[in-house]
Amino acid sequence: MRETFKDEYKYEEEKILQTRNIKVLGAYGTKAKGFGTTSFSLNKTDVIDAGNLLESLGEESIHVKNIWLTHQHLDHIVDIAYIIDNYFGIRKDTINILGTKGTIDAIKKHFLNDEVWPDFSKIQLPNNEMVVKYTEIELDKEYQISQNESIKAFKTDHTDSSCGYIYKRGDGAILITADTCNIDNAILEIEKDTTIKSVVIECSFPNHLEELAKNSKHLTPKMLFEQLKTVKRKDFQLYINHIKPSFILEIAQEIEEYEGDYEPILVKDGEILQF
Repeated sequence: MRETFKDEYKYEEEKILQTRNIKVLGAYGTKAKGFGTTSFSLNKTDVIDAGNLLESLGEESIHVKNIWLTHQHLDHIVDIAYIIDNYFGIRKDTINILGTKGTIDAIKKHFLNDEVWPDFSKIQLPNNEMVVKYTEIELDKEYQISQNESIKAFKTDHTDSSCGYIYKRGDGAILITADTCNIDNAILEIEKDTTIKSVVIECSFPNHLEELAKNSKHLTPKMLFEQLKTVKRKDFQLYINHIKPSFILEIAQEIEEYEGDYEPILVKDGEILQF
C-alpha cells in the first residue's frame, strides 16, 4: 500500500508539472490591506520574488528552496525575513537566494546583515543545515530547475542589476518583466521565442503620474502600450501586474483606453496564470 501511495503521489506531481501555469502570490506594487506585493509560485519549491510568501503560503513556505529575485527592493524581498522567522523550527532545507550580483550584494549589505535582520547565512537550522545561501546568476543563461522546467533571466530597466525571467515548463513559457520602465529586452525575447505563450508586464502608475513613473523606473498605461506597438507577435496572453492599489480603477480605465487589439488581464493575488 505504501509503494502504491508513493506512485500515486509521484503521478500527481508529474501531472502538475505538465500543466502549464503558475500562481500569483502577490500581484501589486505596494503593500496595503488585502493587497500583496510581488511574488509568483512556479512550483512547490521555486518562487520568483518574495513580496507575499507568508500570507499566501503560510506553513507551506517551509517547502520553498529557491527564491529567484528580480531585484532588491523591499516589496520583492520582505517575506524572506518572515518565512524564516515564523518557521525556523520546522524548516529542513536551506533557502537558496538567487539573483544577479548587484541584487545579491544588496541583500547581504542592506538586509540580511545583522543590523536590519540577522545574517542567516551564518546560522544553522535545527538539523544543522544552513538557513540561507546565495547564488549569483548570469543574464541570458538558462538554468534547469527540473527535468521539464527551466528559467532564464534577462536585463530590465529598473535598478542597475534588475532582471526579468522567462520560466519554461514542457513546451510552453511565461515571461515576467517585474519592475521596469522599458520593455525593449522583453520584446526581443517575445519575438525570438515562440514558446512564450503569456507575458506579465508591470503598470504601476496612472498616466497623469508619468513623470513619477519615469523617475522611479515604472510604467503607465500610455507608456506600456506605446512600447507594445512594436511587437509583431500577437499570439500570447498579456497579464498586467504591479498596479498601485490606490490607482486600480484609474489604471484599469486607462488600460482599456489604450489596449488596442490586446485583451489584457489585470492579475490579482491568488490567481493562476496559464501559459
